[in-house]
Amino acid sequence: MKLHSSDDGFKKISLDSNDKRNILVESEHNIVANKNTIISIVVIFATIIVGVYFVITKKDSLFSPKEDEITPVSSVQLKFGGKNYKLNHSAYTKDTVINIASFEKNENWQGQHDFDTDIVNEGESSLLLESRDNEKAETYIENKLNLSKYEIFKFAVYLKTDPSDVESVRLYFGNKNKSSYYVYPITNLAKGWNFLKIPKIKFSSVNASKESLVQPTLSEDETASNANPLEVSSLNWDKVERVGLEVTSRANATATLNFDDLRGLTSEDYLDEWLTANPLFLDLLKSSPDNITLQAKNVGAATALLKKIGGVSNFTFKAKLVPMVVNARSGFFIRGDYKTNYGYYFMIDGVGGNRWQILKYGLVDDKGTQTILKNGVINNFAVEESQPLWLKVEARGDNMKFYISTDGKSYTKLGEINDSEFRQGGVGISVYDSGVTLFDNFVLYSFLFFILPQVLIWLSLLHLLLAYFSFSFPLCTCSLGLLPYSHFF
Repeated sequence: MKLHSSDDGFKKISLDSNDKRNILVESEHNIVANKNTIISIVVIFATIIVGVYFVITKKDSLFSPKEDEITPVSSVQLKFGGKNYKLNHSAYTKDTVINIASFEKNENWQGQHDFDTDIVNEGESSLLLESRDNEKAETYIENKLNLSKYEIFKFAVYLKTDPSDVESVRLYFGNKNKSSYYVYPITNLAKGWNFLKIPKIKFSSVNASKESLVQPTLSEDETASNANPLEVSSLNWDKVERVGLEVTSRANATATLNFDDLRGLTSEDYLDEWLTANPLFLDLLKSSPDNITLQAKNVGAATALLKKIGGVSNFTFKAKLVPMVVNARSGFFIRGDYKTNYGYYFMIDGVGGNRWQILKYGLVDDKGTQTILKNGVINNFAVEESQPLWLKVEARGDNMKFYISTDGKSYTKLGEINDSEFRQGGVGISVYDSGVTLFDNFVLYSFLFFILPQVLIWLSLLHLLLAYFSFSFPLCTCSLGLLPYSHFF
């Protein structure tokens, strides 16, 4: 490069061929660097936009399955919008449920009854009451109870004989000598077990405080006692001293019934957490004097879904369960629809068993069909009565893994499947084979939906810092890792 003076006083620069070549090379390098810088900035903003898109739309992937690959379902749930979910029924206070009668032999029942150890709903026995030829059979137990806060009564009644042979069946709560009481007529019984839900408001009062809207239909004896109300003391729900049952058959007939598991509940608010085809499937149980837990029994339904967990695909779900019945399967309902029962099932055997199953229920040739995807036995294990188990499912796309634990900490994998029929759905519980199982301590952690946006955003910030300090080696946040752009262009 040389400088020359001109006539007008300015200096001129003359460039030789080497100088021109160096300038061109340097210009090309600057253009490439600027190009890479612009591309880097574009990628950063694109990554941030993708992360925000995931958060706003609550999508697990940008790549949605084709419409013809999705099995149509009959109902829709809003997608779960939280990071995790927990439900623990022990949070209910101990007076949420009151066990009024278990109908066991150690209870001091009086009257014309017997105990039956063959037909049992809960515990080891039920109470049998039989009436013949229109004669009233009655039994009662004396027990001081405050039932003022309990609005619903649950009761299990088994009818042995023909329903047409029954004249009347009545449940009552009274004072000690039954001069005042609240009474409920039990009607429309079917042969076999009947699981009743009786609102307190449906009880009639006889010489008792009229807390019910129902007017009683009195017998001749009740009419006579009611004629002199001053001779008897008024009864309130907080001063119950006697619980009784009456059975009367029709003339020339016999009516035989078993009674089991009478309890009171302050409300049924616990059902607000669940979706099920029949609310009789779920109940609250006082499993110990200070512990409330969820009871599920195969009555009217076989499944229930947690209402707040809808449309999930990638998650870890676990819960504690206590099977109560021999040879009755129970467990999880995964990516399910409670109206059709379509979905996946992770089932463990009942008391004394050691089998496990992974099932799928869906459409095959336009018919609802159950398919066994995996099953097996646990050679050194058997379900023990009143002993808790923990089940866990890890779902990631088409892959699902299934685990069991006896302490809630150390899990053993039982099976693994890859199946794409149900890509999302609800999460809940299932009970088969007329079984009864206790469930609690539900925990769900969402996976990809929360991890991916955070990873993308953090990588974009790291990318920005690195690009700021070194434009000559811009980096790309992509699924292949942090690589120079020259590997792609």
